[in-house]
Amino acid sequence: MRALVCLLPALLLGASPPQTPKTVSLGAFQTWGMHPRTPLSFAAGGLTVNVVASPCQLPAQNEACRFEGVSNQAIVTVAQPGLPTFRMISDSEASFVRVAVVRLAPKPGRLGVVIDNQWGGSAGITAVTVIEPALGGYRTVPLEYHGSSRLTGEVAVLPHGLLKHGHAGFVLEAPGLNYSNECNACVPRPPLVLTVRNGRSIDISAARAVRPLFEHDLPAHRRLCISTIRERNGSCAAFVADAARLGRAAPAWRLMLSHYRRESIGYPAALRSFLVVGGYITPAAARSLPLT
Repeated sequence: MRALVCLLPALLLGASPPQTPKTVSLGAFQTWGMHPRTPLSFAAGGLTVNVVASPCQLPAQNEACRFEGVSNQAIVTVAQPGLPTFRMISDSEASFVRVAVVRLAPKPGRLGVVIDNQWGGSAGITAVTVIEPALGGYRTVPLEYHGSSRLTGEVAVLPHGLLKHGHAGFVLEAPGLNYSNECNACVPRPPLVLTVRNGRSIDISAARAVRPLFEHDLPAHRRLCISTIRERNGSCAAFVADAARLGRAAPAWRLMLSHYRRESIGYPAALRSFLVVGGYITPAAARSLPLT
């Protein structure tokens, strides 16, 4: 788990958060850490969230402490009337955090907090933690993909109408598509959709309910894949992956074979393997996709 739950004693809480939190909408992300000396405080749906810098005298130091004398590792406090105050500390590698109060399920009381710990520059690395109600308080659930909490992209909340029973979905970017040694910023990635059930992170990217995300994502990747730009193989990979989610892997694969940049040694084979490992297609379907 990249976000460590800490019930920090009062003496470690550092500066007091603002006394009057601003009111924001559910699902509206607030950013803290660009100027870590400034606390963040906001309220949504009856929950109040405060974010302050962790003290630099903690054993787990970070670069901001060493070079700027103030930590960009966040202490996030969640308060709701009638429940114990909950605190956690963000990942030590985070450059900044994005925080939002979200509705986790349609029934009353199912509000939670999403913390998006961003770092990694153009690689777009993140660790996302969901704080959800549990046993008269809260607990943390790290979002994971294939057992790893090291995710890619900037998390967004899926519209509730797309998911059965109205549970929250969290949209990131699928990793593993850069088979051409192209720059990280040059490689588009198809959606990765995760949700939380019974205290666990679940990948629901293959669910029929979220297919509209892939329908929307596909045309731009196809357009770049069939273009003549040098760094198009990432777009070709994303195009095939989107098409596979929609049950159209075979025709997309044929188009990709006609347009990908061939200097990339091993590209079609590596992409085909990725599609199997990522659950986009079955091994049997992969065997029907030619490499030339």
